[in-house]
Amino acid sequence: VKKDRWSFCHRKYKNKLRSGLAEIEATKTELQKQKTELENNKKTANAKFEASQKEINSSKTKIQNAKSELAKNKKEFEKSKKEANTKIQEAQDKLNDAKADVKKIEKGKWYVQDRLDNTGYNNIFDAIKTMSNISKMFPVIFYLVAVLISLTSMTRMIEEERIEIGTLKAMGYTNMQIISKYIIYSLFACIIGGVLGMTVGLYLLPNIVWMLYSMIYNLPEFYCTYRVEIGLLGIIIAFICIGGATIIVATNELKQMPAVLMRPKPPKKGKRILLERIGFIWKRFNFSQKVTARNIFRYKKRAIMTIIGIAGCTGLMLTGFGIRDSVNDIPSVQFRKIFSYDLSISLTNTKGLGKLNEYFSNNENIKNYTEICATTAKLGEKNYNVTVFVPKNTEDLNNSFNLTNPKTGEKINLNDDEIIISDKIADMIGANIGDEVNFIDGDDISYKFKVKDIMKNYVGHYVFMSKTFYENNIKQYKTNMIFANTNENLSEDVQNNISQEILNIEGVASVSVISSLMKSVSDMLNTMNYVVIILIVASALLAFVVLYNLANINIAERQREI
Repeated sequence: VKKDRWSFCHRKYKNKLRSGLAEIEATKTELQKQKTELENNKKTANAKFEASQKEINSSKTKIQNAKSELAKNKKEFEKSKKEANTKIQEAQDKLNDAKADVKKIEKGKWYVQDRLDNTGYNNIFDAIKTMSNISKMFPVIFYLVAVLISLTSMTRMIEEERIEIGTLKAMGYTNMQIISKYIIYSLFACIIGGVLGMTVGLYLLPNIVWMLYSMIYNLPEFYCTYRVEIGLLGIIIAFICIGGATIIVATNELKQMPAVLMRPKPPKKGKRILLERIGFIWKRFNFSQKVTARNIFRYKKRAIMTIIGIAGCTGLMLTGFGIRDSVNDIPSVQFRKIFSYDLSISLTNTKGLGKLNEYFSNNENIKNYTEICATTAKLGEKNYNVTVFVPKNTEDLNNSFNLTNPKTGEKINLNDDEIIISDKIADMIGANIGDEVNFIDGDDISYKFKVKDIMKNYVGHYVFMSKTFYENNIKQYKTNMIFANTNENLSEDVQNNISQEILNIEGVASVSVISSLMKSVSDMLNTMNYVVIILIVASALLAFVVLYNLANINIAERQREI
């Protein structure tokens, strides 16, 4: 029993021992596994630690660099802050100075101007006014001569158809029926001629004139309409004159018997004329000249019509030539004899005046120059616009202007008590030497100034006064224009170079070359030449019609007499 019990215990403890050894092995295996895992985790932790340490070191470096950059930027900020504060203070000082200057500025004035104060409007208005004056004279003469020719033509037609009128009367036609034929003829002639005349006069010619002025001025599109009331008035007046003359002539012819009318009209009886009583003149005439002289006095009405017609046409042609010749020389006379400067320089301020004076003195192409205070004003009771020139030195005025009396041609000079005005504005306001004229300056202040002299001038209206007179009566003198004279025969390129060099100087607003101004004025006047050519051609055609008509009548009568 003890042996079995021992054996049982031995097996029991042996099994426990095996179980314990197995657990120990399992524990040992688990321990080894955990040890391996611990080593791996340790390696991973060390790697992460090293990485973190490196990152910490890198961050420390960045922080150090950032601190250095911050310190540097802080120094620059302090420096810039001082500079900014200095500039802000300077700007504030300038602003305060500007505010102080603004406070010193006088209160502004409002100027209300109408379109008459616009230079461009005045120029086109003057051009239209000139054309209007021409249109008042030429159409009247044209109309009278045309009516005169029509009267002569109708009278001749009735006299030539004398036999036909006698035949119609013998056949039983009444006087009214016979007269109505010629009245209808004259009526249709007036209507057809009136329509053609309206087409030419109300459409063609205005478009030509408008096209010519469009070459100079910026004008809107021109719309021409028929002025029916004007055309009808012309047709009615023409018909009254021509129809009335037709009725009178036809009535006088119809007073005779048909038998008398069917015979040719006998020529007028010849009689001695006044020239025949002047022997030493009459004896020198040949046969043709004597016959011509007698026919002039035999047919006085026709001679008077011829003289009036030719005189009217000749007057129209000579007027056209006179207008052309009178305006052709205006540019050269105005801008070579009266205005003798070559360059006109406008200034915005006087900051560069010293440099300009130095430039003129050192430039060998500049002979002399004149400093001017130029302004605008109004003269007379009707407030005509004028340009006022005030020279800095009265002696220098002769370098740029030639002021002469329009009647005597004598040279005139400024004084410190009176003004000089141009002749055209003097005529417009009715001023003479010694008169006081109403003068309104640019500030709309009115003065009364005495006229010392009147100067010859063609383009524009001008007033000249001395610097002393200007400062004593109006306000302080300030140069805003300079007129310079260059050497003669300078090329256009040299003048352009001088203009460009002057424009580069401070305070210069513009430079005008007088030759360019002359060209613009010439172009403006050339439009008048085209209009004059139209008038001359129309007058010549009218004269040809008059001569042809009257010569044809005269030849027909001579043939009948022969």
